[in-house]
Amino acid sequence: MKFLVGSASEGIVSKKPPCKRAVRGPEAEAWPGEYHWSVELNTLDDLMAFLHDNGGGLGLFAPEEGEEYPVLEIFDDDEAE
Repeated sequence: MKFLVGSASEGIVSKKPPCKRAVRGPEAEAWPGEYHWSVELNTLDDLMAFLHDNGGGLGLFAPEEGEEYPVLEIFDDDEAE
C-alpha cells in the first residue's frame, strides 16, 4: 500500500526525504522546490521495519477530501512535547 510520508517538523512536503526509503513524488503546487514523498508498505513486516528504521513514532491519518493516499507522519525525536 502506498502512503504519503512527512516529518512532524517539516510537514507533508519538503526539499529532502523525510525518512529512509522515501520516494520523491510531484512538486507541491503551493511550495515550488518542495516535493511530496511516499513509501510502499505491503506487509506488517514492512511496517515494522519502517518503524524500526525511523525511530518508532508514527501517526497514521486517513486520506482527507482530495487526497489519494493515507499519510504517515514521523514524530521527530527532538520535537518538544
